[in-house]
Amino acid sequence: MSSQARILRCLLLLLPFYPFLCSVEARADYHLNNVLSIIEELEGHDPGLTILNVTPALGGLRTSDQDYHHLLLGETTEPLASLQLLSEDQRSFITSVMNHDVDASAERGVVLTPDGTTIAVGHLIAGIEAGLKRVVDLRRPDVVGDLPAPVDNLYALTLAKDIGLAIVAYHLNKSQVLLGPDGCWDNVTSPQVFTALGPWSPITNAVVNGGMDGLILGNLLTELQAPLPKLSALLRDYYGEGQGWMGLKANRRRKNFEAIVDLGVLTSQVISAVYLYNHTGNNAILQNLNHNILRNISQQGVKQFHQSYIVCPAIIPRCMWVAKPYKGVPVNLTLPLRFVYIHHTHEPSQPCTTFYQCAADMRSMQRFHQEDRKWDDIGYSFVAGSDGYIYEGRGWLWQGAHTKGQNSKGYGVSFIGDYTSELPDQAVMKLVKESFLRCAVIGKRIIGDYVIQGHRQYRPTTCPGERLFNEIKTWAAFKEVELSNGTTAGL
Repeated sequence: MSSQARILRCLLLLLPFYPFLCSVEARADYHLNNVLSIIEELEGHDPGLTILNVTPALGGLRTSDQDYHHLLLGETTEPLASLQLLSEDQRSFITSVMNHDVDASAERGVVLTPDGTTIAVGHLIAGIEAGLKRVVDLRRPDVVGDLPAPVDNLYALTLAKDIGLAIVAYHLNKSQVLLGPDGCWDNVTSPQVFTALGPWSPITNAVVNGGMDGLILGNLLTELQAPLPKLSALLRDYYGEGQGWMGLKANRRRKNFEAIVDLGVLTSQVISAVYLYNHTGNNAILQNLNHNILRNISQQGVKQFHQSYIVCPAIIPRCMWVAKPYKGVPVNLTLPLRFVYIHHTHEPSQPCTTFYQCAADMRSMQRFHQEDRKWDDIGYSFVAGSDGYIYEGRGWLWQGAHTKGQNSKGYGVSFIGDYTSELPDQAVMKLVKESFLRCAVIGKRIIGDYVIQGHRQYRPTTCPGERLFNEIKTWAAFKEVELSNGTTAGL
């Protein structure tokens, strides 16, 4: 939609009632769909433009680390004249999303994707461009002497350099966080400003998401034979609701990343990328850091990266499903806990398969719990959707209202849907059973010999549904509840 059309719509619909809501200049939403629409328009202007032309044209809009990118990709031969086919507003928007920056007020160069996560666009495009120009054994003794390992430009342009800079910064300044954080959009329908949820590092969640996606897609394109897909088609399939390009989907990025990345290789690439970046006009990076120190801190940092972004599942924060505030003052839990209580929502009765469906279900449950049951907040600690994500309810620190009499002893984890006669999707059960629980142990949220139990073991209810309850009874951590008369409860 053009700027003029946006302004006209705003005036017609809102101005008679809320004149202060309409600004003179409408701004584009920072949603991936807007990026893809502009790329599609660019491709439509010139049918001769392919992914081989479009990605370096977009890459040419970078305004930082140009020497580093040129060293790894070579000087681009793609003229930026094709971008002149776009309007001034479109070029300005695309330039803004191609350049990542973060400070206390906002994180820029990021967009909201249809699956509810946020990505750094520049890292995504850099990965795709590197995949099309893959060099896995780049040796530049003329630049920095013999590098610790030959540079793979796909690793170096997506994540390795940023992980390395975050590790070095953390080592030199312990008050800074090593990884993250995630953040919040001011509006998930019309996203404009993305703000970090806490102190930020050089590698935020958005950078990790964009870098992972770029590495996954770049790796695919390395081996893909012609004809190559249009860039817009590749990204719509990857981030959309279908099967994905070659079966790859954004909501499975952590598992797909794990399948192709070896931690030892990642560590060596982190070290080499820091050496390379240090040479390209950033000579202070390695000051007072010898190779042994860099190797040791890189090993520790990559291990933490592995735990945070591969072992642990992605959790959609409260702000992203537009949670209402907690009523009153939350009661903090005393960690670690011993129990995890499994629920199903029963209502909503159907699994949610997209971010917007799951977010709507979360709001519906919170509204029911707060308004009908008069609770302070949604009762569950966490909720698992069938879209590949876990949603934050009361979270790790606040006591829930999920299993009466047991709320201070454990987390309540619910699956969206009614699982009386069928099971949740296998992938979402594995997400909870393996990734979520393993992450909770690593983070010292629950003890190593935690106990899994069903809601019905403590209350006269069918929750978590007959089929799901029979399933969790097969999980190694499941335990029955022994009553004082020697019988078992809720079975």
